[in-house]
Amino acid sequence: MTTTLPSNTAFVLQNQSLPYYGGGELRFRRGVSVAELPVGTVTLLFTDIEGSTRLLQQLGDRYTDVLAQHDRLLRAAVDAHGGRVVDTQGDAFFVAFGRAAGAVTAAVAAQRALAAHRWPDDAEPRVRMGLHTGEPTSSGGGYVGLDVHRGARICAAGHGGQVLLSDTVRALAGRALPEGVGLRDLGEHRLKDLQQPEHIFQLVIPDLRSEFPAIRTLETHPNNLPAQATPLIGREREIEAARALLLREGVRLVTLTGPGGTGKTRLGLQLAAELLDHFPDGVFFVGLAPISDPSLVASVIAQTLDIREAGGRPAFELLKDALRDKRRLLVLDNFEQILPAAPLVAELLGACPGLKVLVTSRAVLRLSGEHDFAVPPLLLPAQRLLPPLDQLTQYEAVRLFIERAQAAKADFAVTNENAPAVAEICHRLDGLPLAIELAAVHIRLLSPPAILARAWGAGSPC
Repeated sequence: MTTTLPSNTAFVLQNQSLPYYGGGELRFRRGVSVAELPVGTVTLLFTDIEGSTRLLQQLGDRYTDVLAQHDRLLRAAVDAHGGRVVDTQGDAFFVAFGRAAGAVTAAVAAQRALAAHRWPDDAEPRVRMGLHTGEPTSSGGGYVGLDVHRGARICAAGHGGQVLLSDTVRALAGRALPEGVGLRDLGEHRLKDLQQPEHIFQLVIPDLRSEFPAIRTLETHPNNLPAQATPLIGREREIEAARALLLREGVRLVTLTGPGGTGKTRLGLQLAAELLDHFPDGVFFVGLAPISDPSLVASVIAQTLDIREAGGRPAFELLKDALRDKRRLLVLDNFEQILPAAPLVAELLGACPGLKVLVTSRAVLRLSGEHDFAVPPLLLPAQRLLPPLDQLTQYEAVRLFIERAQAAKADFAVTNENAPAVAEICHRLDGLPLAIELAAVHIRLLSPPAILARAWGAGSPC
């Protein structure tokens, strides 16, 4: 049986060639019943194999056996220290512990077991791990909430063989580390999709590798990406497809199109964060909504990149000179009101071979080489035949409503009584993220049936 958890994270990076950093809808094999999961303060452990796609290509049919051995070693370490496997996805594990010390000890034991195991030649899986302690909400056989996102993001920031801890885990388990194990303070870091930075620590395990490259966070490469107040819900398919398109050789310009409220800007920001590792000279977001004069576009881009005018030269010429030898991604947001400036984008791409451009717009730019990527509404359940309650959150629109409603009213929950109204609200709003978020805020004062009746009359849901 599968369930859907909003991880919004790198839950988990499936591989290096196609890492997954964003979105919220991931389907996992259900690991335990709801009754067996720890509640209250819970320590979450996320793991995955770094470079699993390369390993799969290298091993071919032998990969299945290597993955089975990896799974056996991880489960043994988890079971020995009181963990519960919540879900798995491919080579990734999501595990819950009632005690932070048990989670840390399990991670150490797992890394030692993986390192000591006799793997086939050149087939050792390099597993990264991330731990975070919080109070996630139990839902449908798993957990939801920002603590899940944060834990998975911490895992995604690491490298194979590395174990990263949040500050809450350090505070709870720091005095009860396994013998000889130490902590290395890696400082505060901004994590993709999360507004508040996280103070991250690394476990230093005797006889295992302890030196790693800088962890993968928003500080790794130059960028001006704004912190997001809430995690992105859903959009896994769109992120994967658009990311693969942007990384394809020869693709220089991708335009995310759709009507207002579809979530083009949010998707563009998430894609930009996903692609940081691929543009050593940075990823920069250029907001064009405040301007309506196409002649100002070059100046706005130059100001965003801190390119100062000099010698009376036009901003566009300075821009071309500054970007000519750079491998950089520009996100040009809200281009629809300045479409006459589209030739400037074409000229900039022609002058700067290492540049790629991601545009958000209600209309395509109609440029040669442009790839139009239509952003669809969020997934909706069937109107007349609702799925069981514990499966409703696999639909992005419903999950977005639930998460935003819980942000407005912490004790909100979907029940058999209000589920039809929630689904109907999402349908009436055509699965548009902005409209769903605005509707969910009314949960502070109104029930879902009342919202439905207030906005659309007393028609029966679904």
